[in-house]
Amino acid sequence: MAEYLSRAMAFAQDAAKLSVRLSEGLVDTALEYGLDTPGSFYDIAEYKLGQVRRELNSGAEKDKLAAMKRLMACVAKGQDVSEYFADVVKNVAAGSVEVRRLVYMYVQRYAEQEQDLALLSVNTFQRDIGDSDAAIRAMALRVMSSIRVPAIGAVVAAAVRRLSTDASAHVRRTAALAVPKVLRLDAGLRGELEDTVAAMLGEESALAVGAVVRAFRAVSPQRLARVHAHFRRWCAQLADADEWGQLELVRLLAAYARTQFARPSERPLDADHALLLRAVRPLLHSRNRAVVVGAAAAVFHLAGPAQLADVARPLVRVMRSSREAAPVALATILPVARRRPDALHAHVRSFFVAAADAPRVRRLKLQVLAALAAPETAAALVPEVAAYALSAQPDVAAGAARVLLRCAQRVRASAVDCFQSLLLLAGDTRAPVSAAAMRAVRVLLLDGTLRDARGTLALYDVLCFVAHLLDRCAGDEARAHVLALVGEFAESRFGRQHAADVLRAGVRGFCDEGALAKMQVLELSTRLCLRRPEAESGAESETVLEALRRLHAHVFTLARYDVSFEVRDRARSLRALCPLPGYDDALAEASTQLRPLAAELLGAAPTLAAMKVLDGDDGDEPEFALGSLSLTVGHAVRGYQALPDWPAQPPQDVDRGPAVVAAPGPQPIAVAGISGRAHSAGYATPRSVADDDDDLDAFLDSADALPASFAPPASFVPPAPRTAVLFEQGELLSDSSTESSGSSESSGSSDLESESESDTDGAGSESDEAEETTALVGPEPEKPRPAGSEDAEGSPFVGTAIEDTSKYWQ
Repeated sequence: MAEYLSRAMAFAQDAAKLSVRLSEGLVDTALEYGLDTPGSFYDIAEYKLGQVRRELNSGAEKDKLAAMKRLMACVAKGQDVSEYFADVVKNVAAGSVEVRRLVYMYVQRYAEQEQDLALLSVNTFQRDIGDSDAAIRAMALRVMSSIRVPAIGAVVAAAVRRLSTDASAHVRRTAALAVPKVLRLDAGLRGELEDTVAAMLGEESALAVGAVVRAFRAVSPQRLARVHAHFRRWCAQLADADEWGQLELVRLLAAYARTQFARPSERPLDADHALLLRAVRPLLHSRNRAVVVGAAAAVFHLAGPAQLADVARPLVRVMRSSREAAPVALATILPVARRRPDALHAHVRSFFVAAADAPRVRRLKLQVLAALAAPETAAALVPEVAAYALSAQPDVAAGAARVLLRCAQRVRASAVDCFQSLLLLAGDTRAPVSAAAMRAVRVLLLDGTLRDARGTLALYDVLCFVAHLLDRCAGDEARAHVLALVGEFAESRFGRQHAADVLRAGVRGFCDEGALAKMQVLELSTRLCLRRPEAESGAESETVLEALRRLHAHVFTLARYDVSFEVRDRARSLRALCPLPGYDDALAEASTQLRPLAAELLGAAPTLAAMKVLDGDDGDEPEFALGSLSLTVGHAVRGYQALPDWPAQPPQDVDRGPAVVAAPGPQPIAVAGISGRAHSAGYATPRSVADDDDDLDAFLDSADALPASFAPPASFVPPAPRTAVLFEQGELLSDSSTESSGSSESSGSSDLESESESDTDGAGSESDEAEETTALVGPEPEKPRPAGSEDAEGSPFVGTAIEDTSKYWQ
């Protein structure tokens, strides 16, 4: 058996070697006959690295190209091939454009590690900046700006200044993108770069305008006065710029608007302010998630609360698009939900917690649900959140307690049910869950939410139940809330009868309590001593008073030597308000005068607790700008630029460039029930997706109806139904282009033409299918066509009627 296994292993090894040899032979054959593919280089790049140095020094361009492809394949796999840097740099001036591109990519990758050798190629890059090929000029500048050697900072800045006026928009875009790299390389070149960028602000190409704005925000973000002359033109270019350029434009224009216009709620919108909002609103329907979030942030910070309904559906779409985008989208949705919750009421089910959600996503969803608590959402929200309270995940159960608190406060019909659920949740053995539930119970008892439900819930019974939780509550915070509630209701019937018993239980385990619970025990003892300093009318016996004094002295003695500084400090403060009998006789006279003040101070604690216990969850204004990394991670990151505040008096008579005259409205084009809008040529004022109705779904539903201008003439009689769907797309295109003269030069119409051309290319296959269908069902007899219905050139109606042919496929 052992001999058989050894033979099998030897056979497997021989087969593996043969497979490698065969693959190498196939690759060599493919290279010889020009049949190489990128996949082949990626698969066996490691086996050919021994030949790379020889091929790089070869005189054949084919060998150099193969060697560079193998090196880049290894780089893609994460391997370090920097040892070939010296051989690669020799080919930086190769005759083949493809080889030079791969060499540039390699040098850009390892220039930081081999700075000395990279400097040897700077002269070649400077020479390539004047190359006739725009791609070579752009790649040479990109590689030069990626070499992080401060010694060549001035050389790169000079190259940027030279190419900033290049005839190619792609090269100008590369020059603008190199500006932040040069600034990080040498901060002393900021003045020179500012002049270069200032000259580039008049960029007319939509391809490069976003990069220019990014360079401007990098070198001089505070000099917003330079935006005046370009504001209206940039608003017009916003729809045509590339996606990342749109994001840079939106951020800059939002910061500019916050310094130039008045707050929307204070006065009517300025014309330029409204122009910016109209230009930003279509970006909410972009396919790029970052653009959607940036546009939503701009609308949030620049528009009034009434316009926040436009951002609800796009943000929900981004949240549901991928798991990676969900935290960013939810961080943006949360301030919108707090400022304008009714805009998201229809999407409340989208924020229900799923089992596969990440912890951060669960927390943000629960915060959004708490903000959306309202009578309109209570029917779907309360049962769902009640199920979350039973979750095995502590963060979900604790978040459910906060949502139940908001539901009880805002939906009085469900206040009692939510409160009872919170009471049951307060006895949970998990500390975070118990603390969140007790905090919610404390708020509801203090803010008067349950005042209307007194007939159902008696305060005495509720406090008795809460006091019994002291033996079951897990965690320092939950026990502190129980002790605080007993002290805040010390004047109630429960306080007069059982507060002393709760204090005795707290003093008995004082040494084992946490810092929060210890401080609440001290406050409870002080409240009880200040409530009745001496017996009155036999209401409280001398025995009970003496027991309270002893408990008070004992607990303050323990607190004096506690390990926690906060506990010792709180004990000293409370001891000054209520001196210990027999220990602080010198302060007894002064304490008599301080008793009313101390009672008033401690009596105000319920109101303070009700306001502070929420931990700021209902803030309308976010701490950071929407769409920023700081908002996502929860703290300010390096490079964060806060939005400026609205000006008290906005500047007047500011010249923001020539007025952009909107071209005539786009003509609707209807083809078999499909409607679209052709864009006009030139820089037109961006419009929303629908002029009168911003709801995209409503717009698409209403777009299927043909306008009045497409109504058939009175003499028109539709032809007889046909069994095959036949359309002459080419003739229809010529008719539509004849009617809408001049609109084919715009971007929208060019897209329509490309679609029509593709349809025309496939007309042959559609005709073949039509002939086959006609052959199956048999030809129909031709009927005389009415007058005026000929398919003449220029006729608004071309083709035949449409009939559902699904019955023939059954």
